[in-house]
Amino acid sequence: MRIDEPDPYEPDAPCTDAAECPDLADPVDSVDRGDHRANTSPSRERRGGPEVVAHVHYRESVDAAYRAAADRAEWVDAVPQLRAAWQEHKERYPERTRATPRTEADGTWVSGEHRRLDPEQNNEASKTHADLADEAYRHILPALRRIEATNPNGQLAGLENMVKGEDRLKEKMADAWHGRPGLTARQVLSMVPDAVRSTLTYSSERYAEGVLADVDQLKAEGFELIKLKNLWHAHQYKGINSQWFRAETGTRFEMQFHTPESLEAKELTHEAYERIRANAALPVDEQDLVQDRELENFQRRVNTLIATPPGTDRIKDFPEKNDG
Repeated sequence: MRIDEPDPYEPDAPCTDAAECPDLADPVDSVDRGDHRANTSPSRERRGGPEVVAHVHYRESVDAAYRAAADRAEWVDAVPQLRAAWQEHKERYPERTRATPRTEADGTWVSGEHRRLDPEQNNEASKTHADLADEAYRHILPALRRIEATNPNGQLAGLENMVKGEDRLKEKMADAWHGRPGLTARQVLSMVPDAVRSTLTYSSERYAEGVLADVDQLKAEGFELIKLKNLWHAHQYKGINSQWFRAETGTRFEMQFHTPESLEAKELTHEAYERIRANAALPVDEQDLVQDRELENFQRRVNTLIATPPGTDRIKDFPEKNDG
């Protein structure tokens, strides 16, 4: 459309002459005169009719697009400085040496001083991981692909890490098994919420409607919602985290909902989160406390730059919080 062409969403100029526009007359006076034009004039219908609604929606979408573009530009400009700040932190606080998982001659699996699986548990955990990967790629992923195909604005991300690595899963299972030796491997696996995980991303402008639609699509695929947390109000993580249940096998999986920017922020702060969690499991000294404060400040600094998409207040926690 050329600049000199009329905007198809622009409503007609308002009429200001009551003599020419009967709908501007006093409605009480019109009724007294038996003149019903005030209730039936095209101008009154047009004032709240489809043309005005379309115009409002159009303007809202344009405003949202401009805001999203400005937010993206601000984020892109900030990322190099944030990456440099994180590199500086790592140089100041070198990462502690992590335990190397290993399987001993008798079949016992160990990772560090406290994580251990006896030979039977280790065998069960290995088989559980293989079965989990098979289920994830043969059943869960095809369902997610179908959901992605129904929503042109949604895009799957992180599929290369969809299934937790075997040793990392064994660490989680060893933690869950500790003090519960009578549990089966499947029962222990059910206590690991993110053994299978994926992410759907949407543009900021379409985020809320995309999440709401795809939550319904996940249910239509037969998955049962266990938990949903809307964390757009949080200071150290922006996004929505949900957990689901596949009834056929009892397998749980995690689905996160992000904008491209909030996903990049999560990836940028993930190592900080891991360090905070690792420090929590170790004896604490003053330097650890200082580092933890810096790590939390870094997470907050990153996520302050992430704009909350419009409409996220429509996405409720499940189970919903009881404020009473």
